[in-house]
Amino acid sequence: MQRTRSIVSLAAAALVVMNLIDGLMTLVWVRSGVATEGNPFMDRLMAHGPVGFMATKLALVSLGVGLLWRLRHRRAAAIGMVGAAVIYSSILLVHLSVARHVVMAAL
Repeated sequence: MQRTRSIVSLAAAALVVMNLIDGLMTLVWVRSGVATEGNPFMDRLMAHGPVGFMATKLALVSLGVGLLWRLRHRRAAAIGMVGAAVIYSSILLVHLSVARHVVMAAL
């Protein structure tokens, strides 16, 4: 039981940090013309500037993490938190892949 709590705690913290990194990398890729924002709602926010985009992104994900954290004693919430962290990890791998291609193209 304690191990499950530790994993859920780690997943919650990782989600918040990965969301921040994802937002910053998305801003870099979109502003440099390497990629486009795939979420139409977030794309409209990005068109109004990076501060609103980041504030909304951080707030929405943090609210979701907070809700799952509050319900962490429920199996579905714990699985959802860990599952979301795994999915977010794959998103960061995409960012790293893009970064690799950008660097290789610049050389």
